[in-house]
Amino acid sequence: MTVRTTTEPRPVEVWGTQQRLVLAAMSLAALMAVLNGTTVTAALEALAPELGTSISGVVWVTTVYLVAASVSVPLVGWLTDRWGSTRVLQVGLVGFVAGSVLSGFAWDLPSMVVFRFVQGLAGGMLEPASLAIVGAIAPKPRLGRVMGLMSLVINAGPVVGPLVGSALVAAEQWRWIFWVNVPLGLVTGVVAWRLLPRVRGTAAGAGVDVVGLLLLPPGFVLVLLGLNRWGVGAPPGLVAVLVALGAALLTAYVAHARRHARPLLDVGLLRIRAFAAALAVMSTVGLTMYTQLTVLPVVAVRDLGLGAAWAGLPVAVLGVGLMVSMTLGGRASDALGTRVLVVGGASVTAVAAVTVVLVRQVWPVPAVLAVLLVLGLGFGCVAAPSFASVYRVLPEASIAQGTAALFIVVQLFASAGVTIVGFLTATASDPGGVAYVVVAALAVVAVALSRLLPGRPTA
Repeated sequence: MTVRTTTEPRPVEVWGTQQRLVLAAMSLAALMAVLNGTTVTAALEALAPELGTSISGVVWVTTVYLVAASVSVPLVGWLTDRWGSTRVLQVGLVGFVAGSVLSGFAWDLPSMVVFRFVQGLAGGMLEPASLAIVGAIAPKPRLGRVMGLMSLVINAGPVVGPLVGSALVAAEQWRWIFWVNVPLGLVTGVVAWRLLPRVRGTAAGAGVDVVGLLLLPPGFVLVLLGLNRWGVGAPPGLVAVLVALGAALLTAYVAHARRHARPLLDVGLLRIRAFAAALAVMSTVGLTMYTQLTVLPVVAVRDLGLGAAWAGLPVAVLGVGLMVSMTLGGRASDALGTRVLVVGGASVTAVAAVTVVLVRQVWPVPAVLAVLLVLGLGFGCVAAPSFASVYRVLPEASIAQGTAALFIVVQLFASAGVTIVGFLTATASDPGGVAYVVVAALAVVAVALSRLLPGRPTA
């Protein structure tokens, strides 16, 4: 891959060693952001006394990162149009590593909150920028395989992160939860500097969409913050105000973007039916994934009778199924297309979810874990092909904008999943059963949406 300074990236028709190195580096960049969030979540209880605060106070270590990342995500498409995806990634890496170093040196809660905000602003750029880069360089005939591999690495974060966080806390080395990002960031940065194309933005001289800046990022942040606060028991009135105000700003943004020549985020992409369908399926993926990640530890303790030390075992088993099927499903979509895999994977997911509802309190633990493994195998065949189809149906010039839209949708519905489980855990007598009924219903919705997804690719 040669260094160039053209305004439009040239499609890469070969997939050699340099492209594989870029894929590995971009996967690592995306993984850092995901891994950081899940390791910190596992360490919150230990961080509270270290920062001189309570559990209710230390939750802001996670919340402020979420809010800061939510500010960045809607800006990624616009920044890429002005700077190019390589520059956006490099800025994100520098900011993320700097925020990680500072967070490791935090001496109290206010300093940690400030440093985590810096880290979150940069972290919000990493995953969408790295995906946009891979989506631009991957040859169309190999796009499913490439995106399947990348999603496999990214989705290892929710499985590996809690284990790493717990191990570092047990070793009384909580600062390394943040400092571990430094060597990872340096390795990724070297590859990005040496191998990524120097591509200028296609709209470097375009004016700033000021109205969009005032509507989209604040609206997105307010909705996410409202959902997050509801999940931790904030007053319902405050949650309603935050979500309503955020939804009003997002609605106003949609009306504005339809009239603006160069909006911050191009909602006109939704006219591409296959792209809109892929976003809809990915919304069910985000909701399904985070509903399960949040409820499975509860199921492990309440329904399976596992101790606290083994509460993460069902999540790990689900993760194994996901890792296998995301790799194979992404590769298969290159030959079979997205539609048939989503229908098959969602059908398996629905049947397995209903089985979990019926047998989790009756069958022995190994048998229930086997059902969760099957569920992961099915669900990965929904997630990876749908994920790849976003990049398969978009024009190359719209990949960055499409990536930003994808992340906005997935983050909103992932936050909704966490919030739903928090509500069920506090109010329902059987939160695990209700949550898996929701999972089964979402799988049926994915089957219904699948008819709008791309079929078998043409030669």
